[in-house]
Amino acid sequence: MVHLTGAILLAAGCGWLGFQAAEGLRRKSRSFRQLAQALALVERELELGAPPLPQLLERVAGRSAGPAKQLLEACRRGLDRLEEEDFSQLWRRQVAAMEILGAEGQAVLSPLGDVLGRYEGRAQQERTAAVRRGLEELAGRWEEERRRQGRVYQVLGLSAGAFLVILLL
Repeated sequence: MVHLTGAILLAAGCGWLGFQAAEGLRRKSRSFRQLAQALALVERELELGAPPLPQLLERVAGRSAGPAKQLLEACRRGLDRLEEEDFSQLWRRQVAAMEILGAEGQAVLSPLGDVLGRYEGRAQQERTAAVRRGLEELAGRWEEERRRQGRVYQVLGLSAGAFLVILLL
């Protein structure tokens, strides 16, 4: 009975690992989508009137979710320390802290901090649109990766569990 329980737990654990790996791919694509949606809101705000940076960050953060909300709120809070660190450095530091983006996502998102709050509304809007398109492209790639590899991870986890159960029984 103990062997059977151990075998079931081992199989379940391996299966869980496979499903967690697939979930990681889904989380990554969702994060890129949420960031792209937040930048679409930034574009709309800039188009409507180019509000001051604190107001822009606050408005968009209030209508965003996930890592986009976290990034914008952290940057909004960091505006209180602009005498210590300019916005561009603050933005880059906050983007670098977002591990889910990976190096490629961080490279796409980081340069936006150089433009926000510094140039006239149209230039900010154009740069935001370019970054948004880059994030949407990355989201599409990760969604394709999830479709392609997600099932593989799940099946591999279940198969490894079954193999270990057979091996141990």
